[in-house]
Amino acid sequence: MRIVCIGGGHGLSTVLEALNSGNHHLSAIIATTDNGGSTGRLRADKRLVALGDIRRCIDTLANKDHLMSVLSQHRFSFEHDAKGHSVGNLILSALCELTQSPTKAIQEYSRLLNVEHAIYPMSESPVDLIATSKNGTRIKGECEVDALSDLPQELYLSDKLISAVPEAVRDIYNADMILIGPGSALTSITPPLLVNDIKNALLNTSACRIFIENVCKENSVMSKVSPCQHASWLSNLIGYKFFDLCLSVDALGAMDTRVDFSNLNSEKLSTHNKQQLKFVIESMITKPNKKESSPLIH
Repeated sequence: MRIVCIGGGHGLSTVLEALNSGNHHLSAIIATTDNGGSTGRLRADKRLVALGDIRRCIDTLANKDHLMSVLSQHRFSFEHDAKGHSVGNLILSALCELTQSPTKAIQEYSRLLNVEHAIYPMSESPVDLIATSKNGTRIKGECEVDALSDLPQELYLSDKLISAVPEAVRDIYNADMILIGPGSALTSITPPLLVNDIKNALLNTSACRIFIENVCKENSVMSKVSPCQHASWLSNLIGYKFFDLCLSVDALGAMDTRVDFSNLNSEKLSTHNKQQLKFVIESMITKPNKKESSPLIH
């Protein structure tokens, strides 16, 4: 089964970890607009794409006992220019300089950690996320967008003509299933969807496109939108419908026939249960027809 996962942050790595043990060919297309923390500092210094979420996803797919995986996640704590940087981010930055290509750098980094699944940046070009407020104010930067107090009227990339990685576009067309989310709607999920090549591929692929809703309301301006309305609200914002089905937390619980997850889903959880995600997604793989939706999914 060829599964493409699109998003960023902790949400995408959760999905990848859930599916990693299955007999699937996974491809991840990752948002690269982050401008905060270690990633933001590296971007400012080197004009790189954001590498932090890419590193996290590769680390998630790697053997946890692999020394390189442990080393990659280590962050320097001493007072120095490297303070706060993870070793993995620095290695990826070095590989970007050596290869002159984020995609090639990611391939080499994946090889170091024995990760065979395909990991792609949403684009090889550094780009920023920009929002327009109700009064016409332009807000530039992912962290700044994340800090908005009112929902944006428009969301776009600083370079609207950037190209997606060709292999990522190919994988969308060849996919059997496409999983979008969960994660921060404006800053993790939407950026890849704004790349024209990815948009066109999502509109023309024959794969079933599934939006995975968040477990709880976001700690951002998106808290004003119910998680079950995120997909339709985002579609209106960016101008096209990028999903066929929405998978809610209640649907995950109802479709998990192994045990009674009603108590689990009623708790105030902040992340998805990985075993549940794996079970439900793999049960859906047998019927990935975008035209036939279960009453449990909307």
